[in-house]
Amino acid sequence: MDRRFLCTGFSAVLAMTAVAADQAIAQSKKAKKADLNTTELQVRRSVFSGNELQALKLWWVNADCSPGELPDARVVRAASNGEVSFQEVRTAVDLPKGTARSHCNGKPVNALAMVYKSRDDFVGEDNIVIDVDFKLGLLRRYSVKVDVR
Repeated sequence: MDRRFLCTGFSAVLAMTAVAADQAIAQSKKAKKADLNTTELQVRRSVFSGNELQALKLWWVNADCSPGELPDARVVRAASNGEVSFQEVRTAVDLPKGTARSHCNGKPVNALAMVYKSRDDFVGEDNIVIDVDFKLGLLRRYSVKVDVR
């Protein structure tokens, strides 16, 4: 039987029959080329008007719990009622129990923090979209909605 292999995620390899592989290839050809390696995540945060908020901490940890390289981030849609900046910070690994690298929880890693600050007089919702390249063949798009009070 002819088998092909399709990598999903970072370490899982699924063996598929030729028919299922052909269906997956046909579906991916329909998708836009830019979307093939993109995963979109939606994040919602709250902050008081005029205050700074570390809306995201972007990091990678290797299987042996050593810190990975800092990702690159690019603003796709800027905040319309505030400013976004990026800062290098230290944080601890905090993954849900049962995930592949949850045994690394508590280990320190370098992270790229996305910092948001609204205009002093703004109250409402602000939206930011960023693309993050983790330098592993994975590009993630984050849609960040900030409720400013």
